[in-house]
Amino acid sequence: MKAKLLIPFLLILAACTSNKPMTEEQKATVKDEGSVVVDEIFGALKTSDGEKLLSLLTNSPDYAYIVAGEVYTYDQQAKMVPKYMPYVERQTFKTKFEKYIIIDPACFTYIWKGDNGMYMKTGDSTILKDYLVSYTFRKSEGKWKLILGQETPSVPFPIDTTMVK
Repeated sequence: MKAKLLIPFLLILAACTSNKPMTEEQKATVKDEGSVVVDEIFGALKTSDGEKLLSLLTNSPDYAYIVAGEVYTYDQQAKMVPKYMPYVERQTFKTKFEKYIIIDPACFTYIWKGDNGMYMKTGDSTILKDYLVSYTFRKSEGKWKLILGQETPSVPFPIDTTMVK
C-alpha cells in the first residue's frame, strides 16, 4: 500500500519542483512588484517611519538582518526600531549601483550601493560613502516582505582590485 502512494507522491513532487527557467516576462513582473517594496523600504528609512519599516519585514524565525557584525532576529529589530528611529530626523540615499536578482516568482534579492546620509535630531550627521545594502524579499500571501537584510560600510580591501574593473 505504501508503494501505491509513493508513485503519486513522486509525480506531485516532480510537478511542483520544476527547474524550468523563468521567462523574461515573469522576471519583469517580479522586478516591477519588487521595485515597489524596495521603494517602500527606502521611503520608510528616508522619513524615519519605524512602523512602516517593521510592516515590511517578515515576522518569522527565518528572518535575519546583518549589520555592524551582528545578526538580528525579527523580534530584536521590532524592539530596536522604535527606540532608534525617533532619533533619526531623515536619511538620504544617492544611488551609485543597484541590481535585482530574480530567484523565482516568489523571491528576489536587491543590491544597492551608494552614499547614505544620516541626519539626527540632535544636529549630528554623517554620510556613509559607498555603503552596500543587500535585501532578499519573499512573497507570501500576496505581499513582498524582507526576509534577509545586510548592510556593509566600505572598507579598504587588502589587495589592489583595480585590475579587475
